[in-house]
Amino acid sequence: MSKQDFHVPNCGLYKTTRELSGPQPVSANVLVMFHNHSDAGPPVLQLTAHNAHNVWHFGAAIEVTAESFLRSMKPLKAEGFYRLREHFHPDDKNIIAPNQLVQLGYNQQGDAIIFFPQRSAETNALLFPQTGMKIPDEIYELLEPLDLRGPYEPQTPHIH
Repeated sequence: MSKQDFHVPNCGLYKTTRELSGPQPVSANVLVMFHNHSDAGPPVLQLTAHNAHNVWHFGAAIEVTAESFLRSMKPLKAEGFYRLREHFHPDDKNIIAPNQLVQLGYNQQGDAIIFFPQRSAETNALLFPQTGMKIPDEIYELLEPLDLRGPYEPQTPHIH
C-alpha cells in the first residue's frame, strides 16, 4: 500500500490515542516521532529511546499501514523554546507572567511539560532544569515558538 492510498499525517511528534497491533505493537497514549517519507515505502514511527536536556531521542522505525491508527494520532508542537502569550495561574498562589520563556518537552505518555529557565550568574547563561510543570491543553495553546538561532545565512535570497 503506497502512502498515496490513504491519509498520511505530516512528519513530527504525535501522541498515540489507540493501540497499534502487529509484530511491533505500539501502546495508546505514548509519544512517538512520525515520518511519512520512509525509503522503505510505508510511513514509520519511532518510540522514545532516551531523553537528554528535555529533548527525546527516538529508537528503531516501526512501519505503519493502518490508516485508522494514523488518523487517530494527535499532533504535538515541536520540542523547543516558546513564550507564553498570556499569563496563567498554575495554582491558587502563583502566577506565570505573559512572555515567560519556557522550554517545551514531553513525558513518554505525550503529556506536555514546560521547563522554566534559571539564570547562572557565573556564566551569564540560562539553564533549564530536568524537572518541569505538566500543563493542560488550554495553557499548551498559549505557547508561541521562539527562534533562537541568532544571525544566520538564509538558504534562499532574502527579498525586501
